[in-house]
Amino acid sequence: MKCVQRCRFQLCRNHGRLYLSHIALRSGNLITLRPVKVPRAKTAFELVPLIEGLLRSELRNGDVLAISSKYVAISEGRTIVLKDVRPTPRARELAQTYGMDEHLCELILRESDQILGGIPGFLLTSHEGLLTPNAGIDKSNVEHGVVALYPRRPESSARRIRDALKYDLGVDIGVVICDSRLMPSRRGTVGVALAAVGFRAILDMRGKNDLFGNVLRVTSQALADDLSSSAQLLMGESDEATPMVLVRGMDVGLFGDMRYSPLKFSISIDEDVFLRSLSAARGQTRS
Repeated sequence: MKCVQRCRFQLCRNHGRLYLSHIALRSGNLITLRPVKVPRAKTAFELVPLIEGLLRSELRNGDVLAISSKYVAISEGRTIVLKDVRPTPRARELAQTYGMDEHLCELILRESDQILGGIPGFLLTSHEGLLTPNAGIDKSNVEHGVVALYPRRPESSARRIRDALKYDLGVDIGVVICDSRLMPSRRGTVGVALAAVGFRAILDMRGKNDLFGNVLRVTSQALADDLSSSAQLLMGESDEATPMVLVRGMDVGLFGDMRYSPLKFSISIDEDVFLRSLSAARGQTRS
């Protein structure tokens, strides 16, 4: 217990955990985040047996396992050698316009729902409701000349992991598949959830009162995104080799058979204050 008190709000080097006293939950529980280091992977592999081998004696009911989307994608064979991709004329056009590799542009076309624009080196895309550069395709932490895509169906991936651990180990946990992303007008990356199962990933605060009795009209708390950002503190962005984080201490009332696909985390352009405002400003400039 002394270690917990001393290490609250910081990484405990002796025990490899991060302690947070509160993540916007009303339970007042102490939330702990435990980094899970893994062997480096280059090709597809069985993820569930690896998780069971690393965490069999540690997993408990009510835990949440945050897993990097890239690690899930690699386990599912969602990596591609760029030079093996045949670019279409549209991909060549985009490559010339934005100074990009034509093979990469072809993959972006295949993986994105919509291309909204771009700057030299990057295309702004929509992928299952998530605004992300280059459709989430990533060159980091994979071999040279290879890129990693997002998991094809992240909600199904999360559900398979949760169901398998429940069957094999008898533990009922939540699973969130997360990525790091850029935020408009902000420097650096934060975490974002692609999918979540087993717990309430979005808390609807509408109708509740604030400290002064004002009724909240539009507020929702993106709990899965909050957990993803917390996990990013330990996952890192370079050579940490920590694609999983075990979260413990969340309010038990949040757990249940809930499922969130990428689209359940997204909102339409008409509901988005940023995109709607930018679209209106762009229209006024043109007129």
